[in-house]
Formats: sequence, structure tokens, C-alpha cells
Amino acid sequence: MTERIALTVEKLETLAQQHARRAIAALAKVVEDETASPATRISAASTILQWGYGRPGGKAKPGEAGEQVIRLSWGEN
Repeated sequence: MTERIALTVEKLETLAQQHARRAIAALAKVVEDETASPATRISAASTILQWGYGRPGGKAKPGEAGEQVIRLSWGEN
């Protein structure tokens, strides 16, 4: 059976905000982990910076360019 969930940007933002502190803490641990590969550490650092300051080049942050609907599906299509 296929389960489909439609998330509006508002719902997705609310869900992300509920987990934001833990997500940032997890990414910060990766950045500080000297046993992690340089690529992994850079990726984590880049993610933190993008969340905090937006993407370089003046592109709009998610949700600023209008409402988006994201569909997640589990199982068979």
C-alpha cells in the first residue's frame, strides 16, 4: 500500500523548527569531529551557513518565492 503525505511549506517549516536545535547540534558535532572526512565536515559547515545566512548569490530562501508543496511517498508508487 502506498502512503502519501502532502506537506505545505508551513507544515514543513513547523516540523523543521521543532528539530532545529538538535539538527544544528548534530551538524556542529560533525564539523568538530576530526575523524570525519574533510568533505563531510565541509558539507556540515556549509549546511549550517546556508541555514543561518541563506545560499550565496542572493537566491531566495525556501518559502520566499511562493508556496511550494512537497510530496513524500513511502512504498510502491
